[in-house]
Amino acid sequence: MMTHTDMFERGKNALIAFVAVLFVAAVSFPASDTFAHGGEDHGDEKPAVASSSGPRIDAHSKDFELVGIPSAQEGGKLVVYLNKFWSNEAVSGAAIEMTRGDDTVTATEVKGIYTVKAPWVSTPGHYDLTFSITAGGLSDLLIGRLDISAPAPAEPAHNTLWDHIIPDGMVVPNVPLWMLAGTLGLAVLLSLLAVKGPRPVRTIFVLAAALSGLSTVAMAAVVLTNGVRESGVTGAQGKAVLDLPETSRRLEDGAVFVPKPTQRLLGITTVQAAKAETTRKTIRLIGQVIPDPNRSGVVQSLLAGRIEPPEGGFPAIGAVVKKGDVLGYLVPAVAVVDQSDIAQTQGDLDKQIALLEAKLKRIEPLSGSAVPAGQITDTKIELDILRKRRTVIKPVLKDREDLRAPADGVLAQANVTAGQVVEAQTVLFQIVDPDHLWIEALAFDSASAASIEKSGKDALAQTADGRKVSVSFAGRSPALRQQAVPLRFQIKRDGPALNVGESVTVHAVTDEPLEAITLPRASVVRSSNGQPIVWVHVEAERFEARVVKTAPIDAERLGVMAGIDPGTRIVMRGAELINQVR
Repeated sequence: MMTHTDMFERGKNALIAFVAVLFVAAVSFPASDTFAHGGEDHGDEKPAVASSSGPRIDAHSKDFELVGIPSAQEGGKLVVYLNKFWSNEAVSGAAIEMTRGDDTVTATEVKGIYTVKAPWVSTPGHYDLTFSITAGGLSDLLIGRLDISAPAPAEPAHNTLWDHIIPDGMVVPNVPLWMLAGTLGLAVLLSLLAVKGPRPVRTIFVLAAALSGLSTVAMAAVVLTNGVRESGVTGAQGKAVLDLPETSRRLEDGAVFVPKPTQRLLGITTVQAAKAETTRKTIRLIGQVIPDPNRSGVVQSLLAGRIEPPEGGFPAIGAVVKKGDVLGYLVPAVAVVDQSDIAQTQGDLDKQIALLEAKLKRIEPLSGSAVPAGQITDTKIELDILRKRRTVIKPVLKDREDLRAPADGVLAQANVTAGQVVEAQTVLFQIVDPDHLWIEALAFDSASAASIEKSGKDALAQTADGRKVSVSFAGRSPALRQQAVPLRFQIKRDGPALNVGESVTVHAVTDEPLEAITLPRASVVRSSNGQPIVWVHVEAERFEARVVKTAPIDAERLGVMAGIDPGTRIVMRGAELINQVR
């Protein structure tokens, strides 16, 4: 007969067996990231990169280009950007009506941006929209589709026990809680029955309890897995993802995505590439502004001396002066020894002049009788010569030299100060006529210089700060200067004011023909490898680079000989900014 001690030992063994079965079932599916599930290997998987732009609609015609961006703000709206198709300039003051099915809404404008109330943009779906546009005497009808997709469900966690029991993607039915409790109770009951009876019967009850325990573990896995999956998508269904950050970026194929708001901010404009035309090739020359030698002059000191100001003081730089105006005085500087010699010479001359004047007074009344007329004439000539010598010597000691303006114009230099001592040939004043200036440029190629002279057409000069002035070819020197041919160009009066000595770049026209598509110089930029490229506006928010072959036409235009076709939209302003997007 079985004692109480034996029954207790058998019950304890059965309970240990049941717990062991549960433990074996649990550890059979370890929670480790090194196990794959659902045909995937999450150990090397990289997170998906979210898109940096939201859904949008774009449509265009030959006159307008429209981009609409949905937003969940203010209860749902559609922000519309309207631009001219060929120039990409913003269109303001337009009347826009949007139609969706039987519903028509009028857009409101604020600073060139149009807004349409659209509460339906928060609901994922496909919406066919029609825009009626009236602006500046033009009317147009644009049709497009707005695709708003639902967000992807959140990916459940993969570091749980139950995720390895039931792989991701497997559809399992929901298990009610009463069934889970029933299997758990059955397993407990079978474990208790395994205590009594002969050994074969106890073995059967132990196996039945183990199977019941496995069923309990499987049902628990189903319940927990379904709970995790449902919690991962709660609140994500039925709402669209809007108002994503709008950032410019370079795409995988090398194109650049620039959102319309960023285009407005950067002021990107485009131009239509016209048909190729025949024009003249230009050459760039480095030159310098010089005064017209016939309308300018300098004042230099003939002798070493001291500068004295005129009445009212020296004229200021920029003052208008007339030819003959006194700008200052020069008192010649004479050494002490020279002053003694000059004074002695002056005394001798004064004595001789006095004697001749007295002699002339005595013999002049006797002319024709006692004194021959020739003697009187000789005396007068000798007296006149002495007086001239005396006049020349007198200013050296006492008088001062007038410094007078040699031409009409504006005072450009005034290198004088009261009491200043200067040497001979020192430049004291420079006078320039700002309405008559020239440019001297150097051509290091004799053939190019000859081609410019043969062309004889007007050229364009450009300063370092971008100022442009028209010039006309004036002449070419037959002599080389520093192994270059000097060329002279006369500045026309209709341009901005230039300064003498200012460096300029002269775009001179040659007689060499050139057949190319004309584009602004700002349209052509350099790629990372140094090649000249232009950016083509292929879509509303997409720009693609094209390698081109160019030649200069003038200071503002380039000729594209290969790389683009007529009718292409080329970025005119902002190409350098697009080229920097990475």
